[in-house]
Amino acid sequence: MKKLLSLTVCLLFVLSQIMAQLSVPSFFSDHMVLQREKPINIWGTASAGERISVTLGNAQKSTRTDKNGKWSVSLPPMQAGGPYTLNVKSLKQTLSFTDILIGEVWICSGQSNMEFRLRSANHATEEVAAANYPQIRSFNVIQEMGHTPKTDLKGKWEVCSPASASDFSAVGYFFARELYQKLNIPIGFINSSWGGTDIETWMSMEVIEHFPKYEKSLARMRSSEFEEYIKHSDKVKKEFEQAIINEPGEKEKWYLENTSTENWKEHIVPSLWSNEELSGIDGVVWFTYQFSIPVNCLGQDAELSLGTIDDDDITWVNGHEVGRTVGYDLKRLYKIPAEVLKEQNTITIKISDYRGGGGLYGPKDEVYLKVNNRIFPLCDNWKYKVAVSSAQYDYVEYGPNAFPSLLFNAMIHPLVGLGMKGVIWYQGENNAARANEYIDLFPALITDWRSRWNNEFPFYWVQLANFMSPAKQPSESHWANLRDTQSKTLALPHTGQAVIIDIGEENDIHPRNKQDVGKRLALHALHNDYGYNSIVCTGPIFQSVKRIGDALEVTFNACDEQLVARNKYGYLSGFAIAGADGKYQWAQAKIENNKVIVWNKEIQQPVSVRYAWGDNPDDANLYNAAGLPASPFEGHISQ
Repeated sequence: MKKLLSLTVCLLFVLSQIMAQLSVPSFFSDHMVLQREKPINIWGTASAGERISVTLGNAQKSTRTDKNGKWSVSLPPMQAGGPYTLNVKSLKQTLSFTDILIGEVWICSGQSNMEFRLRSANHATEEVAAANYPQIRSFNVIQEMGHTPKTDLKGKWEVCSPASASDFSAVGYFFARELYQKLNIPIGFINSSWGGTDIETWMSMEVIEHFPKYEKSLARMRSSEFEEYIKHSDKVKKEFEQAIINEPGEKEKWYLENTSTENWKEHIVPSLWSNEELSGIDGVVWFTYQFSIPVNCLGQDAELSLGTIDDDDITWVNGHEVGRTVGYDLKRLYKIPAEVLKEQNTITIKISDYRGGGGLYGPKDEVYLKVNNRIFPLCDNWKYKVAVSSAQYDYVEYGPNAFPSLLFNAMIHPLVGLGMKGVIWYQGENNAARANEYIDLFPALITDWRSRWNNEFPFYWVQLANFMSPAKQPSESHWANLRDTQSKTLALPHTGQAVIIDIGEENDIHPRNKQDVGKRLALHALHNDYGYNSIVCTGPIFQSVKRIGDALEVTFNACDEQLVARNKYGYLSGFAIAGADGKYQWAQAKIENNKVIVWNKEIQQPVSVRYAWGDNPDDANLYNAAGLPASPFEGHISQ
């Protein structure tokens, strides 16, 4: 018993010593950049009641820890310069950090296009070799989740050099380089990003709780049984994955023509799963569609286009497998042998979805059968049957999108209080199908982050690039809706948007041209925050539209610069107009008195106009004289 007591006392003593260790968050470290011309906040932990002294250059402050061992000091603002040494002392310990610079600090956040590394950008070899800027520093936050707010994160500051820059955020680096080349002072950027993430995971629980949709998720996160729930989830997830492998459709041969579909339900194709039964589920869903072709098209090879499918598919025509593809962002284009087609035909698709949205989701004009250059559209109400649904399993895949706030808690909250200039943000692809929610979520995130820093700092973001196949006819678009939502968020003060509708890639959601992305973000900072008033930071932005006869006259903000049609003939393209029926048609357009006149001879009394409205409006060519593209828009004459 005495031995046990002695061991317990020793253990408690050791633990108390560990708890009493002087510490600061990981971003207070060698090579860091601290924000100039603002109070320099430094904080950490030590033993309760202990005296702490902090020195940076000639600045020195002392304080005592509170009863929980927490301490903080605020050093007076300093001008750009360095290097300095930061010393943090307690009675028994000293933490010393060297090569500290004072300059401009920006937080870079979002999903994969912000995470995207310099080594993968255009001209990566040359860019990395030329990245010799010792006064540019990057802190890559190690990806981590937290169901409660954390006080520290993992990562380290790297001095920009050819040896280190390849792992930098490409957007962050090109943004920082533009600032450095103009300001000639140290620039630090903190890259806190995670690919494939929803905006909700970057929002605090206190803000998310104002959205009723997340009430159940937040209650579960705040439960004392949350950790046990995650373990249970992992177990049930494995059961779900096994159910996908054993799904009944293939065993029962649902792909055969004689399969009864009397009790199958209907869903519009193409579109992501969105009805009450399918919305939000993962699993296996079978789709089928019957169609006919003329006799004179028989006996010929055909081509079946299904656009993109999220995630994987196996496709049959009249019971014959014609193709299978793994990957949510790949086009499905399958050859059908001549002997397979008949006058009456049945397409059957098994779709397996593992996370996020599911279904056939490409443009309408990519869903067709082609026989001897004749196109048979297949956009319609298809029948479907759920084979396996995640809704049948009480599990959550514990990734960054499993619950709201997971990344805010772990990758943003620890930074709160650190002096910084502003934020650049590149996110939205994951929320593209939910623009109606993003319109409230995005400004709520910005407002909340600002309130936590107690500073209405600049917040600049990247509008979604053009992506996927261009539409042959004007059509509805999730991506266009999301871009419109991003533009509407400019109503918040001290915000700006880098429009990149001209540099996306049809087949890659990650455009490699990150140079222009970083530069266009930097234009906003230089113009708005650093006194470069002569720099033009934005392209034409829709202001108003009015009808003149059977044409529409569009006026733009930010039109100190001359409007330009980037076309060797001087023609504008990318415009569509609609009458009272709301059916958009391509329109002619011209620049006149620095406004745009839009018309279509087939439409009398037009009431609305769209520009660059689509997933990939590849022909949009309205710019200003500074070379910046106009932002996509939709306008109505009642506005």
